[in-house]
Amino acid sequence: MPKQEVPPLRVLLLGFGNVAKAFLPLVANRSEWLARELGIQLLISGIGTRRQGFFVHSLGIEAVSLAQEEQPLPAFCQQRGSSRVTDAATFIQAGRDAGASLLIELTALQPQDGQPALSHIRQALVAGMDVVTANKGPIAYAQTELQQLARHHHVQLRFEATVMDGLPLINLAQFTLQAVGITAFRALLNTTSSLVLSMIEQGATVDDAIQQAQALGIAEADPWYDLDGWDAAMKTTILANNLLAAQIMPLQVKREGIRNLSVASIREAASAGVPIRLVSQAERIGEQVLAEVVPQRILPEDILRVGKGTTSVISLHTEAMGTMTLVEHEPVVTQTAYGVLSDVITVVRQRRNSG
Repeated sequence: MPKQEVPPLRVLLLGFGNVAKAFLPLVANRSEWLARELGIQLLISGIGTRRQGFFVHSLGIEAVSLAQEEQPLPAFCQQRGSSRVTDAATFIQAGRDAGASLLIELTALQPQDGQPALSHIRQALVAGMDVVTANKGPIAYAQTELQQLARHHHVQLRFEATVMDGLPLINLAQFTLQAVGITAFRALLNTTSSLVLSMIEQGATVDDAIQQAQALGIAEADPWYDLDGWDAAMKTTILANNLLAAQIMPLQVKREGIRNLSVASIREAASAGVPIRLVSQAERIGEQVLAEVVPQRILPEDILRVGKGTTSVISLHTEAMGTMTLVEHEPVVTQTAYGVLSDVITVVRQRRNSG
């Protein structure tokens, strides 16, 4: 019997950094599963970056074939049927016209206002496209507005990878812990700061530790967004709003990074058995939610102590289940890419359930 053709799912990749580069081989590795379980084949209808340009393909190119290329973006650009457009807004519209129904927004964090990613997501939702993003800024600043926009245009907005990479924390709260009554959380959410502190404790310089975080692909494009606590503040905002039903903005999160910690104080704390880590925490007190990101000395009995190296940890304090702790051991960029893929899968399944 001839092989049955699998319907395409045409997507746009906006931003082609570490996460997007890890996403393509992950899709290739899971292509048979996607075809068997979801009945889809992922086609890339466009790849766009601010530095290298915005390119749209008239028919779409198989994600599997792009994953086999040493340089996927140049390979995409050189394919017959690819054309260059001037900017991100034109890219989204041209991609939609070419049949793309899903935007994967993976541009760099801009912690002051979430732009220009926020405008990209707005445009795609208005155009009737589902959106998956790993960008914390737009969700931290405008989640409610964007979700209302998505509902109005009968599309979905998903953002699992904004907080703990591929660990299903947002989905856990949405689909599994609906009535558990989360009252507070404490967490180590920024892997770059954890790695930098750990390496300084072991004798490295700040610059060497930052370079290691960049080599692993876990640092923001500007690593000081990590070390000054911006990344953690964005994540804390998202978690407070989704787990504690808060309505806060990033500037309402008390933020103190690790920039001003001396190397001597970091090593002294570690030698005393109470290493310093950048802790995110939030608590509901009556109608108010208080949230902060601050360096703390981690006592030996503290559950966050399991967060060694780049390990991320979150403890949820709940009314119905007591305290539960989730640990993501030594994540690398592949876990973030999986969070994106997980959201793509959820989008497809939710479409079918609503249809």
